[in-house]
Amino acid sequence: MSNPYKPTIGDLIEFNAGIYYHWAVYIDKDRLAHLVGCKDNGPLCVECNNSEIRHDCFREVAKRYTSWRINNLLDKYGYEIRTADGIIEFTDKTKGPATYDIVEGNCEHYAMLCRYGVKISLQIENLKAKVPGFLRKYEQFKKIRNLHLKIKKKMKYVVIFVIFTCVVIVVLKWIRFCKKRKQIKK
Repeated sequence: MSNPYKPTIGDLIEFNAGIYYHWAVYIDKDRLAHLVGCKDNGPLCVECNNSEIRHDCFREVAKRYTSWRINNLLDKYGYEIRTADGIIEFTDKTKGPATYDIVEGNCEHYAMLCRYGVKISLQIENLKAKVPGFLRKYEQFKKIRNLHLKIKKKMKYVVIFVIFTCVVIVVLKWIRFCKKRKQIKK
């Protein structure tokens, strides 16, 4: 996958994945910063809560997509661009675990935030405009997902309680056994 243009610090890189675009910001020395939905780079992961902002090798990320291009799309609308140092500082500060939300906090939101200081995703804005009821359906999905996560979390506590109870029972039986054994020896 080749591109005739060499990115510079702060350039937004748009990777074509067919049905969506993955976004990242170039941070120097063939590296970029991007928000991934899962630690295994799953782009649309909405359940695992393993999202993170990573600094990865540009070429390695590019291999996963059909093409890429430099797309500093808000420049033409007069948005103020952070300095190269400001972008590097921001990406270093935000690196690590992150919250991924396809509508309010996806890779495009993060890339725009890095370069311009604004959190916007034109892919999502276009989707909202083209799909009637998209936000309502997404909110319903989030409610169901959150309920599922609460139940999953409660089940974790139930399992811990059951294990703790079993351990207590085993310890109490062991104490009784030891007491009976002492009495028999006397």
